[in-house]
Amino acid sequence: MKWRVPGMTFNQLYFNRGILYQNFRQHGWLGIVYLLLLLTLPLFIGTEYRDYTEEISTLFKVNGEFHWFLAITVPVVMALFLFRYIQAGGPADVYHSLPLKRRHLLTMNLMTGYVMILVPIWITAGVTKWMSVALNEPAYVFNDSAIWMWGVTISIVSLFMFTLTVAVGMCIGQSILQGLTVYGICLIPVIFWGVFGLHLKHYLFGYPENIFRFKIETISPISRVSSLSYAIPGWGELSIYAGMTVLMIVLSYLFYRKRHVESATQAIAFRIVKPIFRFGFMFTIVLLSGAYFSMISPGDSRIWGVAGYIIGGVAGYIGAEMIIRKTWLIWNSSLLPQFAVYGIATALILYVPVADWNGYATNVPSKDNVEKVRIGGDHTIYVDNQIVKLDDEQFYSNDMGYIDAVLALHQKIVDSRQTLNEKGQSRIIPDQESVRVDYKLKNGKTISRQYTVQESRFQQEFEHMKNFEDYKAVSYGTYALDDDVRSVGIRSRLTSDRAVYISNPQLIREFKALLKAEILDQTYEDQKSHWDSYASAEIYQDYRDGLSSKQILNQPNLSSTYEIKPTYTRLIAWLKENKLYDQLQVSVDEIASAQFIKQEINSPGKAIYVYPDPQFIDENLKGNKKVATKNKEIISQLLQRQRSGYYTDQGIFYQIKLNFNKGQNVYMMLEEDDLTEDMRAILIDL
Repeated sequence: MKWRVPGMTFNQLYFNRGILYQNFRQHGWLGIVYLLLLLTLPLFIGTEYRDYTEEISTLFKVNGEFHWFLAITVPVVMALFLFRYIQAGGPADVYHSLPLKRRHLLTMNLMTGYVMILVPIWITAGVTKWMSVALNEPAYVFNDSAIWMWGVTISIVSLFMFTLTVAVGMCIGQSILQGLTVYGICLIPVIFWGVFGLHLKHYLFGYPENIFRFKIETISPISRVSSLSYAIPGWGELSIYAGMTVLMIVLSYLFYRKRHVESATQAIAFRIVKPIFRFGFMFTIVLLSGAYFSMISPGDSRIWGVAGYIIGGVAGYIGAEMIIRKTWLIWNSSLLPQFAVYGIATALILYVPVADWNGYATNVPSKDNVEKVRIGGDHTIYVDNQIVKLDDEQFYSNDMGYIDAVLALHQKIVDSRQTLNEKGQSRIIPDQESVRVDYKLKNGKTISRQYTVQESRFQQEFEHMKNFEDYKAVSYGTYALDDDVRSVGIRSRLTSDRAVYISNPQLIREFKALLKAEILDQTYEDQKSHWDSYASAEIYQDYRDGLSSKQILNQPNLSSTYEIKPTYTRLIAWLKENKLYDQLQVSVDEIASAQFIKQEINSPGKAIYVYPDPQFIDENLKGNKKVATKNKEIISQLLQRQRSGYYTDQGIFYQIKLNFNKGQNVYMMLEEDDLTEDMRAILIDL
């Protein structure tokens, strides 16, 4: 290889053929491997067989998780191989002795990586396009924009991972640590927002779940793979990755210019990076350890969480020192003072947001400052494999009486916070009720709080709030009944094979009006009742409010499900009048026998979910005595009543199995107080 310094042109400096030839000769196989792996996309499309052709709007529905996985792994490996020379002492001396400036070397290697990344991606896109045209009976049908978006997305994500690895490599002196640091950086947003959010929920009274408008799994390219099936990357997200790619390129040039050749094989190449690495590693371990100890704590004790933070701090600091010094012999006179500084900084970050003096836990807005209020948080629907958030405005109420009721409940919960569950209301308790409150203030700000409380302790406040139509309309989703409905399906809750369908427009209008009236007329006791519903109604509507044309896509027909409770007497009478009620009923003559088995719950302070449990009665692991009856009167009484599941820490229940003549089984549950005299007579020996 000949080198000419005098008279070298711009192209010779930045596009040296010798460097390019050496790179492709030594590492070109990585591009070939990337191409072969990506070609599984058109291969799968060409070989997949289906009875019908599926029209898809994105290629990520065809093994999308696998191709995203390739985009976040193969480019990292490419960067590790291409820049291996700066991490090894001998190659570092050789390369940096060449008559080329560092920016020229960096440009050559970046260009090599870009070619090995982009060429396979767009060859795959071209083959996919050819495959879609060549197939006579394709399994999937898609347009050119789907291919284009797949290529752009994979290209941008691959380039981001490649340039991130390069930038990290300029600060790290070991290839293995470089790769681990890259994925550690990618996971930091998930760990911080996810685990730190658990810390806030655990120690900050009223901190709501899902307070952030973004999905946590979408803020990291690693966790992003889990949400591809319902949240395809858009231009906004891709612009962020593209911007960060440009930033990483700039940082790579800056770091490379300052990097010393002798920093090869060192854990950290720059002195200033060491405290950042030390604190980042330590704080991550602190969060993970604290979250783990909080989850396994007996009796929901906060002390376990604090102990987890302390243990995580010690382990994280020692681990960071071992990595930086490349030895376990890390003791010196400065170790403890440095640990104290990092420990205090970590403690302040954890403590300040949850401290009582910040006023978060006691902040209840005044009525004069509240413009409107919402209970229940955001509402979403599922459209074309994507979760779409509905327009907030229809769920807020500006009724002053309702605002008063919500504020009264909120204020009493805040006043009682010292006597509530010490673990931030995360433990299951009997009579549990979750309350999410969102206030929109007159100054444009929003206040959100969430609590889990025992409803019986705030019964007066809950009753006042839940009796407002504003609460019932949002809580039971009556807004969907105001849209155009094309059909209604009603299915018995006792057995799923009993169903009726309504398609007559007049009957649909009558049914909707009655169902909405029954929901809004519910009393507080009706809403609290644990009696199971008579049937469920699925409303198939054309829902468009709050959605853009792009969100509606090609699937405007959505559905909502409503319970038909035993207290909906007017609606049930309407079903009888229109000869629909009998079609949902199960006849006594269809049932051969009924079996009873007693279930006793006695676990004070530890609520258990009790529900119609087939395993409890069929397997009978405790060997409890069973009672069977063929009495038609008792069976008829059972068909008219059953309990739904709920949490309780004590009580006597009867698990019941109805054996049909045709072999079908139905399971139900009753409380002891629900038994009729006839039932008590046959169960006296249980």
